[in-house]
Amino acid sequence: MAVVEKTIDIIGDDEFCKIIIGRKIPEGMPVDIYDETVKSLRNYAFHATEGLESVNFPNVTTIGSRAFSDCPDLKSITFPKCTSCSGTYVFSNCYALETIDMPLLTYISDSGFSGCKKLVSVNLPNFTNSGNNLFAAASLLESVSLPKLSYVSAYSFTSCNALRQLDLPSVTSIGEGILFASHAMEVVNIGPNITSIHSSAFSGTPDGMVINLPVAEGAISGAPWGAPNAVINYEVPYSGDVPIPED
Repeated sequence: MAVVEKTIDIIGDDEFCKIIIGRKIPEGMPVDIYDETVKSLRNYAFHATEGLESVNFPNVTTIGSRAFSDCPDLKSITFPKCTSCSGTYVFSNCYALETIDMPLLTYISDSGFSGCKKLVSVNLPNFTNSGNNLFAAASLLESVSLPKLSYVSAYSFTSCNALRQLDLPSVTSIGEGILFASHAMEVVNIGPNITSIHSSAFSGTPDGMVINLPVAEGAISGAPWGAPNAVINYEVPYSGDVPIPED
């Protein structure tokens, strides 16, 4: 059964499930989708669809819950105008997903990119906030720079076991267990706006992990924030790879 791509913006949930029989790419639907007519994607739009390898929706601004979750063959996603993913598990468990390009995204809800085990490249320059478990179990992710992220939610990078560098130039608050079991972690660079860090923020991280902070020792309670053998450098100006955004 062929799918008319231009209807994707007005259907979703169970209606889309009825069209994609067996959750496989039907005859006549390309594995690489590009469509300028679509403005939004509703809940479960492509959930668990086999055979879908890449999507590029240049005019989509919002995406619903589980819209692409459990798509086993999805390798890349491009949404140049998407600003918000308020639903949960939007891209979770896309085991083949390697690249994310969403330059205007400011928010994604719980478990937005969790379980994306092959993820290696993230472009989220305007990202400011998220729900919990943001990149949980993205086990190949080595370096993450989020220049405008203000709050790092709970368990954002748990089990990101290849993660070596985390640059947070605009962060003001860090939640609990953000790096739990991230055993390769080497350095966290924190910007000058930081005001609070949860007492277990860095639980489970390896001995010798370096935390560079721009504040004086004792200025933020709870140190060493769950990482008793971390190297904490106080009063260090931000020195990460990503510059601090100008107001």
